[in-house]
Amino acid sequence: MEHSATARRFLGLNAIFSTTIGVFLSAAPGLVAEFMFKDAAAWHRVGLLVLGIGLIAFALVLCFLVKSARLSKGQVVAISAMDLGWILASVSVLAIGGHLFTVLGQSVVAVVAACVGVFAAGQFLGAGAIRPPLSQAFVRVSGRTVVARVDRTVDAPLGLVWRVMTDHPGYADVADNLTKVEVVEGDGLGMQRRCYGPKGESWLETCDLYEDGRSFGFRVHTEADDYPYPFSELRGTWSAESKGPGTAFTIRIEANLTGSFMTKWLFFLFAKPQFESVLINLAEAWAARMERQART
Repeated sequence: MEHSATARRFLGLNAIFSTTIGVFLSAAPGLVAEFMFKDAAAWHRVGLLVLGIGLIAFALVLCFLVKSARLSKGQVVAISAMDLGWILASVSVLAIGGHLFTVLGQSVVAVVAACVGVFAAGQFLGAGAIRPPLSQAFVRVSGRTVVARVDRTVDAPLGLVWRVMTDHPGYADVADNLTKVEVVEGDGLGMQRRCYGPKGESWLETCDLYEDGRSFGFRVHTEADDYPYPFSELRGTWSAESKGPGTAFTIRIEANLTGSFMTKWLFFLFAKPQFESVLINLAEAWAARMERQART
C-alpha cells in the first residue's frame, strides 16, 4: 500500500487523543462528572467510565491500523465515519441536553468534537491518497484449515517470470519472513531447499510438484524442532501462465493449524491479516524484480 503516510499520521494522533481522554475518564469518572454536569448523578459516573473504556479500546484499534503493513482506504474511511458519528452525537447531546451540563462541560464537549473533526478530515483526505496494490490476496480459515492465495499480473514474458520464480536463493530477497534460502539437493521434482527465518530458525521444504515452465509445489517439513509457525501441515504451489502481453503468476498455500482453540482464535485475529500482507509484499516485490529485468 502506497501513500498512506498522511492517513497513518492522523490515525496516530487520533489514537493518542483517544487514549488520553479514555484513561482520564476511566481513572476519575467521579471527578469528571462533577465539573461536567450541574447535578452529577451515579449514572453519570458509570456512563463516563464505560465511555473511557470504549475510547481506550478504540485507540487500540487505531494503533493496530497505524502499525499494519497494509492499510486500506476502506479501513481509514470507516474510522473517519465513526469520528463523524462522534461529532453528530456531541451536537445532538448539546442541542437536546445542553442544559444538564456546566459551561465548562459544554466547552469540553465542543472542543473534543472539534478535535475529532480535525482527525476525521485528515484521515479522510489521507485515505484518498492510498493506492491499493495490484496484487490480489485473500486468506480463508475454515475449521483448522487455512487457504491463502495471491495473484499478480506482470508486464514480463513467461520465460523470464519462470526464471525469477525458480531462483530459490533469491526468494529470500522478496519474502518478508525469510532471511536465506539455500538449495540442499536436487533440481525439479524431489529437490530440497532449506529456509531460514529472522531469528535463525530453519526448516526443510521438498518439491513434490514440478511442471517445467508452468508450476511447482513444496511440502514444508513443519516437524522441524524450531519451525516457528502454528501449522501441522503446510504446502505451497507457485504457478505462472501467459496472459495477453504479460504473465500472471499465483501463489497458493494450504495449511492445517495446530494447537488449541485459542491458537486458532489468535491466528484469525492477528496473524491472518499479517499473512495476507506477507503474500502481497512478496508478490509486489517479485513483480518489481520481474518487470525491472524485462525492461533491461
